[in-house]
Amino acid sequence: MDRNALIAVVAGVCMSAAVVAAIDKRSIRAPPSGRSTFSNTTFEQAMEAKQTDWFHKRLRCDKKSFLRIYKVLHAAWDCKPGANSKTKLIKRIALTMIYLSQCGTMDQAASTPGISRPRAVVYINKTLDVLKKLASRYIAMPTPDELPVIEAGFEAKAGFPDVFGAVDGTLVAIPRPRDFEGWYCRKGFPPVNV
Repeated sequence: MDRNALIAVVAGVCMSAAVVAAIDKRSIRAPPSGRSTFSNTTFEQAMEAKQTDWFHKRLRCDKKSFLRIYKVLHAAWDCKPGANSKTKLIKRIALTMIYLSQCGTMDQAASTPGISRPRAVVYINKTLDVLKKLASRYIAMPTPDELPVIEAGFEAKAGFPDVFGAVDGTLVAIPRPRDFEGWYCRKGFPPVNV
């Protein structure tokens, strides 16, 4: 190979290397594979739908019950958010109900309606303050005179004598016991039923 041909080959290789090194990397990368944001329209779609099981799955109540809860909390709310607020009061209450009913973290609850974690913490705590203020009006233990009537009604309905109330059976994760056979729930962790 003569000297001129060798120089031409070396120059061509150098130019190709320079072009590859200088090319805009965005044009040769793979297309985006996933999104890191969540759709925040699921709650709005559930509110507009005539029939949906979203409320039962997320809030553990039906739409009618949720709207009744919202009405009570709306009336008790001191400083309501403004009309230009990004997150309306009804969505804040739904966020708190998701947090309380799903037994997850605030991050998990916030991702369902598409609210950021810092705002979710503020909204959940404010809603819990309003609920705490309303607790004495809606939660009361029966008087000693009412207990026999409630116990008889519970026995007639559920078949358990000497009971005047029940919890919904929420499973709380616990550390694995030494004798752990039979302690696992359907989700695969050892729970205690409260």
